[in-house]
Amino acid sequence: MKKCLLFLFVLASVAAGAQSADQIVNEYLRAIGGLEKLKKVQTIKMSGNFVQGTMIIPMTMYQKRPNLMLVEVTFQGMTQKIAFDGKEAWSVDPFQGRTVAAKLDADQTKQQRFQADIDGPLVDYAAKGYRLEYIGKETIDGMPVYQLRLTTGEGDTYDYFFDEETYLLVKEKSNVKMQDGSTQSQEMNFSDYKEVNGLLIPHTMEVVSNFQGQRFSSYVNLESVQHNIPLEDSLFRMPEK
Repeated sequence: MKKCLLFLFVLASVAAGAQSADQIVNEYLRAIGGLEKLKKVQTIKMSGNFVQGTMIIPMTMYQKRPNLMLVEVTFQGMTQKIAFDGKEAWSVDPFQGRTVAAKLDADQTKQQRFQADIDGPLVDYAAKGYRLEYIGKETIDGMPVYQLRLTTGEGDTYDYFFDEETYLLVKEKSNVKMQDGSTQSQEMNFSDYKEVNGLLIPHTMEVVSNFQGQRFSSYVNLESVQHNIPLEDSLFRMPEK
């Protein structure tokens, strides 16, 4: 009898955790403007600057539903392109001497596929093969936050931290498994939320990396966000050699 009660208690705890995770996601979606408005976004064009140290580099990102993405970075008259065409990822990287488009490897393709999801991984996460769990409450710079953890089918984990008061996303930590057995970790901090067509979008993103025990930060500062502008599928397709 005791074992039965313990089993029921464990099941109830798991169910409560799953419900809490879904509730937080629903509150987050409500806070940014609602799922209905998000689903109406068919294309996105975001323009701004990538800032690293004293370098300020213009960048533009294009997205089209459901999972097409292209990022262009221009510096010293050269333009780097990284894209996902719905199936494969490719790039043109003149900064590394590669002026002809080439397919990216499996690790890079996996990451580009994950990032290209126009709704984000938290929307319909179960249908996408992800698992989501409520980890608990945390404090970030004195701010109480809720922590959720999303795990992909490949075992990659993404931790999301939501402001307890506003439910806006303030931080993301990722641990992505590489084919060589290593793990690539990254942290992103989100701020400066502004309304665009009824949706709140962070306009400042700090990307934090650790190398040899040192912490390095770079920033993406958005200046313009446009929704539902015409974008042809060919924009995301790898150019022929």
